[in-house]
Amino acid sequence: MTGPTTVDSLTRAAPSRTAPAVVGAFMFGHFTHHVTNSLLAPLLPLIRDSFALSYAQSGFLVSAFSVSGGLSQAPIGALADRIGSRTVVTVGLLGSALLCFLIGLVDAYWQLVVALVGLGIVAGTYHAPANTLLSQLFPRARLGGVLGIHTVGGNLSFFATPLLAGGLAAATLTWRTPYLFFAIAPLLAGLFLMFTLPRVPGREGRAAGMAGIFRELGEVFRAVGPLLALAILFQMTYAATFSFIALFLVDARGFDPATAAFFVSAPFIGGLLGSPLGGALSDRLGRKPVIIASLVCMGPALLLFTSVGPEFIIPALALMGLVSSAKMPVVEGLILERAPAERRATSLGAYYFVAQEFGGLAAPALGALAGAVGIAQSFGSVAFAAALASGLILLFARRL
Repeated sequence: MTGPTTVDSLTRAAPSRTAPAVVGAFMFGHFTHHVTNSLLAPLLPLIRDSFALSYAQSGFLVSAFSVSGGLSQAPIGALADRIGSRTVVTVGLLGSALLCFLIGLVDAYWQLVVALVGLGIVAGTYHAPANTLLSQLFPRARLGGVLGIHTVGGNLSFFATPLLAGGLAAATLTWRTPYLFFAIAPLLAGLFLMFTLPRVPGREGRAAGMAGIFRELGEVFRAVGPLLALAILFQMTYAATFSFIALFLVDARGFDPATAAFFVSAPFIGGLLGSPLGGALSDRLGRKPVIIASLVCMGPALLLFTSVGPEFIIPALALMGLVSSAKMPVVEGLILERAPAERRATSLGAYYFVAQEFGGLAAPALGALAGAVGIAQSFGSVAFAAALASGLILLFARRL
């Protein structure tokens, strides 16, 4: 199942001279999209203390966002193929702004859970539609590099937002002010993209039902083989671990919450390099070799983070971010290449559904393990298992 090698309708609508402007607009949209959903991890120790939560309850907050976000990806991807990705992206950014503001106003744990569920649902409106538009604009030979550059916008947000949120929370003595202030970012992006993105009509035909969505993903899995499953497994592990980095630094390493919030930015120092590097290399070397290299390095990087002293935590986190981000645009490019042009957002949304659902479910599992054996021991066990899996991938790389 392969997509067409020629550039389709959006390319003809947007001449090559306008392509950099479109990529820049999407980078801005990607940045603001992640402003709203990158606040939870760095602020989690303060939220935990504010509501007197256990590790399991803290993990459930992560799941409220991640699981709902995963569930929304597949149907929203199908909707984007039907009505047009431009509409879905812009409306989603406006909805993210509203929900981010509401989170800053909640005064009970259950209200926070409900608001995070809503934010997760709206989060499904960005990645699959945005990457689908980019795949329509650029030929296959350049797609990996373009997706990598687009990912820089998200990584820059993940880097900058915890720094700003930590400082703002420390200055105002509450976790609420970052949510209230940062709601303006996706509002501005939604309005900006509404007037700058090219208008592309939705595809003719009936939108895929859930069964059709997963038939599409099944075709992609069969075409790619076990490599995609391994990429999802490692992304699940990384996502769960990342969600607890601030708590790990506070409870296992003795950092104060505000400092721990700053450290959550460190993986995205590496991400600023990893995503464009991985995407560009995949255009030259192929998608699979870059994905395999990332998986081989991910386990040792996690193990290094749990083992080093305080002075080496930032480099270790940056290495984790570089290795993880290098494969993200490459996996997306691989899926987009294997999906029919008229159902790219559907296939990519189904992939995000699977990856995010497993990641969301892993967070409370890690929280329960941390509550049972301690957060330091739980991180060490997960890192050791990931390093072992990386070694096995290296041994059997030729069969993937």
